[in-house]
Amino acid sequence: MPGLNDMMEPNVCLLLLSAAVTLFLLIGALTDRTRSRPFMQCFIALLVCADLMLLGEAGLWFFGGSPKHIPLLKLCALLSFGCGAAVNALFAYCLVGFIRERANISYRFVHIIAAICGAFILLVVLSLYNGLLFSFDAGGRYVDGPWYGVVETVDLGTLLLEMLMLVGYRRILTTRRMLTLLSFCVLPLLSMLVLPYWNPTPMYVATTLSLILLLLLFHGELTRQLAEKEVQLAEGRIAIMLSQIQPHFLHNVLSSISQLCSENPRQAQLALDDFSIYLRRNMDSLSSAEPIYFPNELQHVQLYLKLEILRFQDKLRVVYDIQDDDFFLPPLVVQPLVENAVKHGIRPAGRPGTVTLRTWSEGDTIHIAVADDGVGFDPRERPADGRSHIGLTNIRDRLRQISDGVLTIESTPGRGTTATITLSRYGKEAAHEHLGG
Repeated sequence: MPGLNDMMEPNVCLLLLSAAVTLFLLIGALTDRTRSRPFMQCFIALLVCADLMLLGEAGLWFFGGSPKHIPLLKLCALLSFGCGAAVNALFAYCLVGFIRERANISYRFVHIIAAICGAFILLVVLSLYNGLLFSFDAGGRYVDGPWYGVVETVDLGTLLLEMLMLVGYRRILTTRRMLTLLSFCVLPLLSMLVLPYWNPTPMYVATTLSLILLLLLFHGELTRQLAEKEVQLAEGRIAIMLSQIQPHFLHNVLSSISQLCSENPRQAQLALDDFSIYLRRNMDSLSSAEPIYFPNELQHVQLYLKLEILRFQDKLRVVYDIQDDDFFLPPLVVQPLVENAVKHGIRPAGRPGTVTLRTWSEGDTIHIAVADDGVGFDPRERPADGRSHIGLTNIRDRLRQISDGVLTIESTPGRGTTATITLSRYGKEAAHEHLGG
């Protein structure tokens, strides 16, 4: 469209509108709960650079033609050209990070694109002083430098390289994902058709449109993945339930209660009440994905150990060293560790043993340790039946998903095992409210 290169107002308005849209995209990405994903962090950095790029280009239009604004114009040129190159490099990293969640691919081509963009940014900085890519005349008007062709070469070259990368990964991506990711390359390339008549605002607008499509793709993908995680979490809770209420445990407890019925009916009644409460709390805990107050988990552990002591009698000793109980944690992460200590540590030893449950804090970090002096094992070896391994995997997954906690296992054959949960103090204010404070 002839004449548009001489009209400041429509160009500035379009660029500022694109910058405002990009800012809203940035706010949406920053407030998304999945922003910690590696490719989303790259996308957030990309949006920041894109916004600075648009503001820089708008500044070139708005402040151009005034000699007193030349220092400001140089800053705007640095933002426009430099951040534009950074956007291309960050898209490559974002692209590979997104695909790496589905397949293990190399960053080799990304590093090549980043090196090209890095060299270009260095050339932009040098051009502020030697005018190789651009300069400003005495009247403050923008002038292409003798090496300005490098700008178009880098823009076109990086976009084509990214298109080739996407084509190479076509078997990993669905058609919808492929087309959406390609929009970042294709829309700016299509806008180049009008650059002889209107330069360069259409390319910036095209880039903004592609960023909208990318955010929609990423948000949709992450929402779907979170839904799958919820299903896996539910399946994990079911697996834990099945592992916690195993037939041998039910048989052993009921056999102990049956024996008590003739020897001590009153104790048998109390044990049956404890068993009923234990089963009910198991079910209640498994139906919730929210953190629970540690004293509630502790009561559940104590019920379980009381039932086990019915069978082991004086062969099982329990020590509680609770130095801190004012915190929240995922349900049913301590009790399975205690069960493992009894089942895989104390019982195979064939001698009296001790299970110790200890909690302590270091600042806002909570530690929960379950230790036994049983047979121990080599942590590098997979359990023969695989069930203990599955139980620990479920615990680790729920700790990470619900409270960003971690589980570590230390064991020595013949000396015992210590399982330690480490997590941040969760909902301390909620704990005080729970206590009525």
